[in-house]
Amino acid sequence: MKTFLTTAILTVLLVGCADTWPVISKSNTGNLELNVYDPEGEYLNAELYLDGIFIGNLTGYKPIIYTKRGELVVRVEATGFKPYEKTITVLGEPNHQVLNISLEKE
Repeated sequence: MKTFLTTAILTVLLVGCADTWPVISKSNTGNLELNVYDPEGEYLNAELYLDGIFIGNLTGYKPIIYTKRGELVVRVEATGFKPYEKTITVLGEPNHQVLNISLEKE
């Protein structure tokens, strides 16, 4: 009886706290490593757009982004090179996905 009562109390406490948990869990996000190269294989700094929204500049020091799980359009632009665009599916944690992009000169 004591075990049942303890379990019942813990259940009530945990269910009562459910609305304070994070809105986005790790299972709804994923990480994506983006490496952008020129035709000779040198790393390029480039602008990153996801679903048409500018996210930031990619550099060789921080190529990993964290984003929502699911389908999204990746667009990469660098001065003097043709833009790259591809629709991909981010699988979510614990998967680590890598997208290596070789840009063509204009």
